[in-house]
Amino acid sequence: MSAPAELSTFERALRLLTRVRAGEGRCVALFGTHAFLIMASYYVLKALRESFLLAGAAAEVRSYAVAANGIVLMLLVPIYSAVRRSVDGLRLVRFLSAFFALNILMFAIAYPFRTSKWFGIVFFIWLSVYGLMVVAQFWALAAISFNTKSGQRLFPAIMLGATLGALAGAQLTDLTIVRFGPLPLLLLGAVLLAAGSALISPETRSVPDASRPVSGTGVAKPVTSVFGGFSVVFRSRYLLLVATFVVLLNCIGSTGDYLLAALIKARAEVLAGADAVLADREAIIGSLYARFQLWVTLVGVIVQALLVSRIYRAVGVRGAVLVLPAIALFVYGAIAFVPVFSMIYFAKILENSTNYSLMNTTQQTLYLPTSAAEKFDGKTTIDTFFWRFGDILQAGIVFAGLNWLGFGSRDFAIVNAALCVVWIGVAILIGRHYTALSRAETQNTAPVRQHEPDDLLVHPGRPIDHVLPAGTFFDPDPGDVLAFEARLAGGAPLPQWLEFDTAMARFTGTAPPDFVLEERIEIVASDMDSATAIAIIRMRRVTA
Repeated sequence: MSAPAELSTFERALRLLTRVRAGEGRCVALFGTHAFLIMASYYVLKALRESFLLAGAAAEVRSYAVAANGIVLMLLVPIYSAVRRSVDGLRLVRFLSAFFALNILMFAIAYPFRTSKWFGIVFFIWLSVYGLMVVAQFWALAAISFNTKSGQRLFPAIMLGATLGALAGAQLTDLTIVRFGPLPLLLLGAVLLAAGSALISPETRSVPDASRPVSGTGVAKPVTSVFGGFSVVFRSRYLLLVATFVVLLNCIGSTGDYLLAALIKARAEVLAGADAVLADREAIIGSLYARFQLWVTLVGVIVQALLVSRIYRAVGVRGAVLVLPAIALFVYGAIAFVPVFSMIYFAKILENSTNYSLMNTTQQTLYLPTSAAEKFDGKTTIDTFFWRFGDILQAGIVFAGLNWLGFGSRDFAIVNAALCVVWIGVAILIGRHYTALSRAETQNTAPVRQHEPDDLLVHPGRPIDHVLPAGTFFDPDPGDVLAFEARLAGGAPLPQWLEFDTAMARFTGTAPPDFVLEERIEIVASDMDSATAIAIIRMRRVTA
């Protein structure tokens, strides 16, 4: 156990979010900054994607453009695996960052042709690939940099950086798109992406040895099959379940996005007026989407900062994977009964903010106990092709619903609610497999008390500031960090004048003049799997 006094100021602040050990603050800061820059870049471009497409085409075209991504990604997955045969993890992430930054500059050059609907469609498809591929590589890199327990602890803090980046990108777009137009934002997206790639080497070097994977598990061996990552996914029952989970997640979410897109386009046409030029509709749609994303990310920041790590401690990854499916079942059940704009608006904020915070963190955590090939090839395949396969399924539902079945908002909500029931079943199976894989990688060992702490001497009327000595407890599990609680022997709470910092194992307070001669205090140390050890400290009054 690292002594609480060894923690830096930043690491002490991180203790408010999750359990952190001494030396991990720098790697969290670097990975979090990289995630911030990636998501800021993506969210700056995301509102432009919607404005380019919807300003010149119907909302229905959006669903078909989303489906086209599946075909593109089916071709890209084998190409990606072929590239990775000659480029290792760090260089691969750098290469892809440079490639997509160059793509953004090419769109900036072609900007004068944005009035064509094909510009919007191509940009929409490209950005969808960009958002999936770049983000997948970042989290694959993070997954091979941390062991399972360290990743479970630190990914919520790193994901907070990503959530704040999304917030910054959305708000920046909302504040500037009407005044300056899309072109400067295109260029800004490229700059942010390039800045993030400069952190790749420093962030991987900064991970402490005790937080890294077991020796040999961080080397990503290339996949030689012509089918690339598809062969990795189909060989693993666990990855197949994760792929099915992702298909359902995106199908359900994208169907909800279709409902929202149709409403936003209609609202923009009302606000702009029938005689409005293309630029006016484009700006209004971009602004409406930026404001929606602003609220989603604001709620997401709150969930990420205050709830994610606490949910992990309360129910573990196995329980966390069930939260969004349960929320979605409630959301679309409610929409089915009250299919109005305000209901869809607030429901999508709840769903999307949970998705972008808790579920996004959990999705990355699911790969921690997998092999290196599964982290890179398998994860990239799931996060790109299978993610977009959910869009293909969603596009089929939208097409059939609109053209064959005459569906309205209520009907689409009922379909989503039925899919949520299946989604919950898949989540339960994933939780079981994740638990089994984690236990196979590291069998949890309970912490042990190495020695009883010295007596705590109390002078009535004088302040107490006493930190539990380092080495009082020891936990041999890699990546595990202990949390503490204190109570009087026998289970009674501490006296009101004595406070105990559960993260820092620190006693503070001032004893009253009538303090008794001696109290025995139990200090309980618990690991991430709730295994415990107990030490007794005697608090004695100094009479001399």
